[in-house]
Amino acid sequence: MIVSRLSKQGKYKVTVEIDGSYAFFLYQKDLKKLMLQEGDEISYKLVEEIHQLILFPRAKNKALSLLQCRSYTKKDMEQKLMRTGYPGAIIAQVMDFLNEYHFLNDEAYVRSYIEIQGQRKSRLQMQQELQMKGISKGLFCQIWEEQPEDKEEMTLRQQLEKRIRAKGPVTSENFQKYYAFFMRKGYHSSMILSLLKEYKNV
Repeated sequence: MIVSRLSKQGKYKVTVEIDGSYAFFLYQKDLKKLMLQEGDEISYKLVEEIHQLILFPRAKNKALSLLQCRSYTKKDMEQKLMRTGYPGAIIAQVMDFLNEYHFLNDEAYVRSYIEIQGQRKSRLQMQQELQMKGISKGLFCQIWEEQPEDKEEMTLRQQLEKRIRAKGPVTSENFQKYYAFFMRKGYHSSMILSLLKEYKNV
């Protein structure tokens, strides 16, 4: 195998291509220590040493540092490490470590998400956003069943009252605008209509 290209990224980071394909990134101090230059032959053994002695510890520390700031779903963490530039094999190894020691917990993430976002978003909105983060519909529904039955209606009521304060009371003239607004947010049609009729008569 040949180190076909070294490309400087920013002040310290260097991407390494082997046999014409992206392999990993290192820092300039790593390259000096390894004495790697473009055109050098690189063995499978050295690549494995780079993976285990440099990239894995660095990626693991990166993941733990991220988790100190906020929670991540498993998919979010994988994508974050991928965007940083770590190879797939290293990401898989880090994910195994995080899962083994319970640093990632999708169930806890969903509960926290519903508790915080459920104060201003519909069930459908949250479900769709969480699916984009790698949370299955089944897991979301399972945890949603733990919520009070009237949770979504209470949220819609709060959002409707807030909009009434900003836009004025519900009238025959703006009824459809109110209805369309909350439909776009993913609330159920019958729930919207019921509350709009209630507030229209106030």
